[in-house]
Amino acid sequence: MNIKSTFTLLFFICVLQIAFGQDKLEIDKSDNSRLIKVLNNSELIAENKENYLSVRVYTIDNGTGSAGFESCEVSYNLLVAVSEFDEAPNQSVFEIGPFISPKFIKWTDVKEYEREFTIEYGVFDNRKTIKLKTNLNELIMEK
Repeated sequence: MNIKSTFTLLFFICVLQIAFGQDKLEIDKSDNSRLIKVLNNSELIAENKENYLSVRVYTIDNGTGSAGFESCEVSYNLLVAVSEFDEAPNQSVFEIGPFISPKFIKWTDVKEYEREFTIEYGVFDNRKTIKLKTNLNELIMEK
């Protein structure tokens, strides 16, 4: 009798799962042009997931000719996504630019709730570097 009641209970659980489970998927097309551009044209160039904080650095192009040269070269903005590690994390995204040919160099300082990194940018014969420091609330240019 014990085995019979166990099978009966298992049967009802399976029937309930089928009856009340997900039965319909929806597909929506986004009309958010900025979101469409970012997701289709961004490239991850750096990532750091240490000590309570995740930082990802992306480049996104500003369109043909945005660098201001006759060669139709593009400039880029950097998107810096910052997130805590949590079930419901605090998150921020910062945008800085324009940069010509930005290149991530290195993480220069990693603290508990802060990250610092170096970016190189500019035309090939006149490259410059900039240090950026970020946390959940701000992105700061260091001199």
